[in-house]
Amino acid sequence: MISLKIQNLILIEKADIAFGPGLNILTGETGSGKSAVLSAIRLISGERADSGCIRKGADFAVVEAVLEGPTFIRREIYRSGKNRCFIDDAQVSLSALRELVDIEMVDQSNSHAILDSQKKMLDTNACLLSDVAAYEASYAEEKAMDSELQILLQTPKDRELEWAEKDLNLIEEVNWKLGEEEKLAEEHHFLTHAQELAEKMSAIAFTLTEGTEVPTLKRVLSSLESCLRFDPKLPPLAQSLKSALLEIEEAGRAIQSYTDKLEADPARLTAVETRIGAIESLKRRFGSNIDEQKGKLLASIDRLTNLDAQIESLRSTLQTLREKNQKWAQAITQKRQKAAPRFSTQVLEELRSLNIPHAKFEIAVGDSYNDVRFLFTANPGLPAIPLEECASGGEQSRLLLAIKSILSDGSSCLVFDEIDSNVGGQTAAILGQKLKQLAEKRQVICVTHFVQVAKCAMEHFLVSKSTKNECAYTSVIKLSETEREIEYSRMLGNRT
Repeated sequence: MISLKIQNLILIEKADIAFGPGLNILTGETGSGKSAVLSAIRLISGERADSGCIRKGADFAVVEAVLEGPTFIRREIYRSGKNRCFIDDAQVSLSALRELVDIEMVDQSNSHAILDSQKKMLDTNACLLSDVAAYEASYAEEKAMDSELQILLQTPKDRELEWAEKDLNLIEEVNWKLGEEEKLAEEHHFLTHAQELAEKMSAIAFTLTEGTEVPTLKRVLSSLESCLRFDPKLPPLAQSLKSALLEIEEAGRAIQSYTDKLEADPARLTAVETRIGAIESLKRRFGSNIDEQKGKLLASIDRLTNLDAQIESLRSTLQTLREKNQKWAQAITQKRQKAAPRFSTQVLEELRSLNIPHAKFEIAVGDSYNDVRFLFTANPGLPAIPLEECASGGEQSRLLLAIKSILSDGSSCLVFDEIDSNVGGQTAAILGQKLKQLAEKRQVICVTHFVQVAKCAMEHFLVSKSTKNECAYTSVIKLSETEREIEYSRMLGNRT
């Protein structure tokens, strides 16, 4: 995490924190607001939020972070209950945010960091991650195939086949052609106006052939022809008028011929309307893309017709895949069983170097694929028991520190709280050195109350609380070398 900006969260009105790549330490008096910084990191990691985290007097809270990439994360929490998440200014779901953010929180509020990833830690140490990923992908394929088989087995073949064939027969019976509706609409429009058209066309034909205008034009032509001997320019005009008169007479005869053929056809109109109704009914049932629906029905009929053969083929393929996966899971389990004692010994050595001399740590790997449990106790004379039954938040934090010190990969950012609870000064010094070594491989953010731990920091941030106008304010500042010495003195109980 490169930077973290906080606005109106718990007691923080505004804070802008620029983290370093190594060990980042947060210190401050009890109740100063260090938990607000951790809450902001949890929000960036995809934890759910409610309006209770909004600072008193504010309507909303905002947390922003810049991660490696760089990737910009923004969380908005409103008193109305509306929450929004953004990745690079695009709104996303909380699940998408969790998948992206590579931050591992280890504190009292999230003590399941080890419980939820015991198999992964063992697999990482045993170099089994690629095998496990491949197996789990194959197992997911098996489950999907099994679900498909169950669906096929539950398919009411005869009923669905009957329905599909009926639908196909209906489509084929109507036999709707592309573009047919436009032609039917034109014909329907013509047939519904045939009587009116016949009357108007008959009147037009009469006007052009027998109306008073035609004899008048003929008389005009005769007068014009009688004037031809007076001026040689007149013959072309006479010819034009004669041609126009001939065309009018020809148009009149053609329109009369067209009119003679016009007649109302109620039977054809009924047939067209019936056809249009059948097509509209078909489209209401199957949509406008009838060819596509017909293709789906043909495919469905083919599938249902061959369903029994498909079931047998799928059942055979599934059985082969299941046997392969069973052998694969057994092989991974055997590798885990072989790797567990070595990893346990490594973790135990780290725990003892963290000044937990009576620690017992074992990894129990059963015969089933998911049966991996970490067994632990920090107390002398007691047997190691499942982790969830024995370890406090601080012990789990130190156990995770021991494991992360061994593993070569993991989250890009580790956040520790309570890691130094219930330890003495000597152990705190050891913890500080271990955190510093771990921070050489990945970024570490740690809340501590020990000077021995704080002195190992690459970056040191002081969280403090002040009061203004009867309101509490938490601030977060990066300390200079001189300011660090002052904070060390305060942590040791010295007052100036």
